[in-house]
Amino acid sequence: MSIASMVRLPVAALGAGSAVRHIAESDLLPTPPRITDPSRVIARVDSGGLGRPSFVVVECADGRIPAALVLEYGDADAERTRPARVWSRTGGIGSAPLYRLSGDSSSGGYVTA
Repeated sequence: MSIASMVRLPVAALGAGSAVRHIAESDLLPTPPRITDPSRVIARVDSGGLGRPSFVVVECADGRIPAALVLEYGDADAERTRPARVWSRTGGIGSAPLYRLSGDSSSGGYVTA
C-alpha cells in the first residue's frame, strides 16, 4: 500500500513510527533554518502548486529520515478524524530530503506538471 493511498484512511492508521513524522502547521518554515544538531535535517516540502516550497526540521530516529510527513488540519468530523496532507519523500541530496505532496484528504485533487 502506498502512502498516497493511505491518506484516505484515518491518519492514526499511518502510525507514529520512524517512517512517518507528524508535523504542525507552525513547523513549516518559509526559509531553511540553520541547525547544528546532527540528529536533525532540513527537509524541503513541495506542494505542487504555485508558490515557493516550505522547509521543516526533521528529527531522524536511529539515523533514518522519515518516508512521509503528515499534517492534520481543520476540525475533527463525527469519526474524530481530521483532514490531512501527506508529503512523501521523493529524493534529495545527502541529508537534505525532498518531499512532494502525495495526498490531501479534503481535496478533490491537484493539477501537477
